[in-house]
Amino acid sequence: MAITAITSVQEFDEKVLGSKGLAIVDFWAAWCEPCTVMRPEVEAVAERFEGQVEFFSVDAEDKNLRGILLKEDIDGIPSMVFYRDGKMLDSLVGYKKADVLESLIKEVI
Repeated sequence: MAITAITSVQEFDEKVLGSKGLAIVDFWAAWCEPCTVMRPEVEAVAERFEGQVEFFSVDAEDKNLRGILLKEDIDGIPSMVFYRDGKMLDSLVGYKKADVLESLIKEVI
């Protein structure tokens, strides 16, 4: 699968903040309707950019991952956060169509 689910704060630090190149993190929750509607679009974009961009997901409702939301200042979901070499570049909050996400990725690649 083109999107890696983050399961611990340590994994986030290693895989996202320790990444080389472009990484995008999808912060979501199962109860969030815009998150569930947006998920197939994110998956399609992740497949199109496989090998160029690393995609990760963080379940905002997972109590073990709340430290990530606090540290990364995530205050709304869905949120897509762009990182380059472990540094935050930009973020999008709210439902976005695949073409919007793709155009932003192309801008930063």
